[in-house]
Amino acid sequence: MLALEEREAWRERYRNGYFLAPMVRVGTLPMRLLCLQYGADLVWTCEVIARSIIGSERQVNEHTGVVSFVRDGREIFTTHPDEKSRVVFQMGAAQPETALEAAKMVEQDVAGIDLNCGCPIKFSVQGGMGAALLEDPDRLCAILKMLVDNMSVPVTCKIRVFDDEERTLALVRQIAATGISALTVHCRTRNMRPREKAMWHRLNSIVEELKPLPVVLNGDIVHYEDVERAKKATGATSVMTARGAAANPSIFRAAGELPAIETAVEYVKTAIRMSNAYGNTKYTLMQMYPDTRSTVFRALQGSKCYESMCAAMGLAEFYESEGRLRVRDRDDPMRGRAGKRPVAATETPTKRVKA
Repeated sequence: MLALEEREAWRERYRNGYFLAPMVRVGTLPMRLLCLQYGADLVWTCEVIARSIIGSERQVNEHTGVVSFVRDGREIFTTHPDEKSRVVFQMGAAQPETALEAAKMVEQDVAGIDLNCGCPIKFSVQGGMGAALLEDPDRLCAILKMLVDNMSVPVTCKIRVFDDEERTLALVRQIAATGISALTVHCRTRNMRPREKAMWHRLNSIVEELKPLPVVLNGDIVHYEDVERAKKATGATSVMTARGAAANPSIFRAAGELPAIETAVEYVKTAIRMSNAYGNTKYTLMQMYPDTRSTVFRALQGSKCYESMCAAMGLAEFYESEGRLRVRDRDDPMRGRAGKRPVAATETPTKRVKA
């Protein structure tokens, strides 16, 4: 359990920050490292289901430094020492004991633990996780209390709002009483889709109710200039972005965004240096590549391995000098001829990123 002084110190880190939101498939290690490079203060991982990481084996790649948690030949979660002090591990859990066991697996490798209490997808809800926890606040808070009382890193959670404002305020009061270090609010209800405008105005009363607890806004942060506008409009202490970073990770630069193609090139280089699973790299690159009508984009769509991807992007020399040495056979299908490579947990098919 964090001492009171440590908890207050960590709460300061959740204030006045610009964070990378958790994103299915996109928020893997290369994207997180690139966002940190461009100025993100903290980065959230993709949601990892608690049950999936329990019993995994912690492996360290001596060539890249990547720390992988592998279970039954499948990579469940990967991280790197470069992000250790700034990465928040988000998990989906339905029971306090399971949540704690999973959190303990990664405790030495992350800066914080976040409980997903807002995901509306069927798999999560039917499993009693994500948005299902909003309907069972006692169980939600029991999970948080178990984590707060037994973890040496700060604990946070991410929720959505109810249609009813008083019901929302009652929930956040109960959550805050568990001793969490910060609360993130996705300013949409469980049934709202990303195309629907985030309800920033719903955050003001939450911020006032929970002072001095840091409250982080999520929803419709797509450009750097949105940060101060959102904080001024809502009183939020910090903000996080999903879609904005997926399109261009340099959204975190105070000096202004870089051309999307430049960040796409840096993303591929980072992915190769971390020996990221090729399928995950290609998926994320397709989200961020700016010119979908170009010859290069069509070549990327047809690429089957890192070598052809790099050739399409003018990175053939980089691949020869670094890629061949760093990318493991299991992470590149054209090289994995000796056997079946582990499939990253984040390679589950999904639609385009939702904020």
